[in-house]
Amino acid sequence: MRSMLVAVFGVSLAAACQAQDALETDLTEQEIASATAPDWRDIDPDNLILIETEHGDVVIELNPDFAPNHAAQFRNLVRGDVYNGARFYRVIDAFVAQGGLQDDAAIEQYPTLTNENDRALSDAAFVPLGNADLFAPIVGHIDGFAVGRSESLQKEWLLHCPGALAMARDTDPDSGSTEFYIVLDAQRYLDRNLTVFGRVIDGMQYVQKLKRGVRAIESGVIQAPDVGDEILSMTVAADLADVIRPNYQVQAMPSQAFEDAKTAKRVRDEAFFYRKPPEILDICGFEVPVQKRPAND
Repeated sequence: MRSMLVAVFGVSLAAACQAQDALETDLTEQEIASATAPDWRDIDPDNLILIETEHGDVVIELNPDFAPNHAAQFRNLVRGDVYNGARFYRVIDAFVAQGGLQDDAAIEQYPTLTNENDRALSDAAFVPLGNADLFAPIVGHIDGFAVGRSESLQKEWLLHCPGALAMARDTDPDSGSTEFYIVLDAQRYLDRNLTVFGRVIDGMQYVQKLKRGVRAIESGVIQAPDVGDEILSMTVAADLADVIRPNYQVQAMPSQAFEDAKTAKRVRDEAFFYRKPPEILDICGFEVPVQKRPAND
């Protein structure tokens, strides 16, 4: 498998000093927890999916907390080599890249899933983004995943931000099984209508290189004699030997480092901006910092 590279996001000395200062001031318990929390969360290798394409390798983190049945079925399909040799057969620019078995007879061999489009409000460590959103009463992050919440509905859900991995379906909300898609550009109107069960954490540039179809022709399905890009292999990272298994970390939250990362994107004080942008952060425009650790580190 080709080597996989990811930008490493460092934690500044200033952030470390702020964390120490937080211990010496009169802060709330939540603020103290944020200031003293570890800066990184290790991703469970059982939730890491490695997709090999001719353009490069794509790494996905599954989210079994929000969508346990979808994550489990997808993981089992990967372990059964079901996707090896399959293709991204419906790729629409600025929309989604859909892959899977494509053939109805092949798809029907696998059970359909009850949708997991949202869940009851949880006691998970939800970190608000810090400004209003057009699609949800409040948005923020849980364990690195973009999340919407509604107190009136008593629900929370994963968002269709770029890189989100979701299950394609027919009109029936409970008809998804094998066909998946990766969001190429924010599609928030799909939130709570389809099940998001993971996200790309590395290699999104290779997803963006996939051959496109024409949206006006069969909803973007790539037409013969052309074919979509092949999925050379899919692998669950946990199934690899320690010496070659990639180890990824996501910036922990709540943490001071995570708040600093958001502030750096929200408050643009660089000299380049002679007209200062409004201090607003788009939930789908902010990439949660991720880093790759050396094997066996």
